[in-house]
Amino acid sequence: MKKDDVRGAISELKLRSQLKLAENALHTVFCAVFREGRAADRVLSAFFRDNHRCGSRDRRFISEAVFGVLRCWGMLRRGIDPDRRLALENGTAAPTARELTAWIGAAVQIDRLELPAARLFEPVSGADRMTRAERVLRQWGVTEPVCRPEDMMPEWVADMVEPDFPLTQYGESLGKRAPMWIRLQGVEAEQSWAKIVESGLPFRRHPLVRRAAMLENSHINLYTLPAFREGLFEVQDLASQMIGLVCAPKPGERWLDLCAGAGGKTLQLADLMGRRGSVVASDVREYKLEDLRKRARRAGFPNIRTRAWDGKDFQSSRRAPFDGVLADVPCSCSGVWRRNPDGPWSLRRSGVEEMVEVQRSILESAAAAVRPGGVLVYATCSIFAAENRLNVERFLASHPEFSVEPFTDPLTGGPVESGMLSVKPGTAECDAMFAARLRRRKDEVTA
Repeated sequence: MKKDDVRGAISELKLRSQLKLAENALHTVFCAVFREGRAADRVLSAFFRDNHRCGSRDRRFISEAVFGVLRCWGMLRRGIDPDRRLALENGTAAPTARELTAWIGAAVQIDRLELPAARLFEPVSGADRMTRAERVLRQWGVTEPVCRPEDMMPEWVADMVEPDFPLTQYGESLGKRAPMWIRLQGVEAEQSWAKIVESGLPFRRHPLVRRAAMLENSHINLYTLPAFREGLFEVQDLASQMIGLVCAPKPGERWLDLCAGAGGKTLQLADLMGRRGSVVASDVREYKLEDLRKRARRAGFPNIRTRAWDGKDFQSSRRAPFDGVLADVPCSCSGVWRRNPDGPWSLRRSGVEEMVEVQRSILESAAAAVRPGGVLVYATCSIFAAENRLNVERFLASHPEFSVEPFTDPLTGGPVESGMLSVKPGTAECDAMFAARLRRRKDEVTA
């Protein structure tokens, strides 16, 4: 064998080894998602920790393959026998090696992956010019690997959204990669932007939301940029930024971010206040607040405090309740399915109903922390009416001291007379989001 042939053979062996790793990873993730309802990204991270031999190229192909299969699962499941499909999706059966190979091959073709291992799925010589994956899919009745909008989510989703929700358009968006947005941070935002421009990365600023910019190439690691290490920007989706803008806190006010998590919106609130006043960030997951403390230190925020929350009515330890409270509540996360393609398939309708009860409890706690005349903002990253409008309407029916307050849509500049904003597909290149702005009466009588 010639030297070049040996190199080619080794390369082929390496690619097949990479494909085998991807099949193992997909098997692990698939079973965890459908059998246990676990998040795919966390399962895959654990897989990489357990498989130290995976290099950077291996990890990239494996990640692309796994999430590609989850994105096009609605198309793949069309050709699977109904009994077999039910067993796979309720976690009583695991995928076979033949299925895993075919699914990865379909994902490679649909996503047009240009990674080296994708060569394994190129058509073999012959008259039909079909790949092995195409041949298997055709045996299942899938004649063309194309994801339709209606394939991107379970059928029951249509019953849960508002009548005017653009479900077809949302389905189309789920077949595409999510964009990467950043939020400029600091008093001198234009100076921050100038430093980011110096990096030469293909950013595009939003025409109205001047602190928001979208990265054209989402494969770039923004966390390595000097501008990030200096705290000049945070990675935050445009829809998420809209929530802080709906809050519209004023310098010198005192705000509470009740479900702060890692604190992306806490940082935004503190920044919108010109670092004057204070923001108390709270969460039942105290470990999340440590991430926020690190981010606040990096950006030099003097007006952020953290406090663990026990899930009950939030009692202020210092003085009267807050000028404003943000309740960005846990939800189905159906508005960010493009970033979490396992979401549509791991979520059950009953899970949405259970989440609604949690949201109502949090909203009650948040309301107790708002001073008379203060603002309460309720937000989700959900597309479901039960988690959004219906929750707000039920709250208002039992809390006459609150009413919706009209505001200006930050994305369009137009009025939001209803006091409830839904960012939908087509509105902007971002996630779906809901936010309601409520005002507490100044003249209410307290017992």
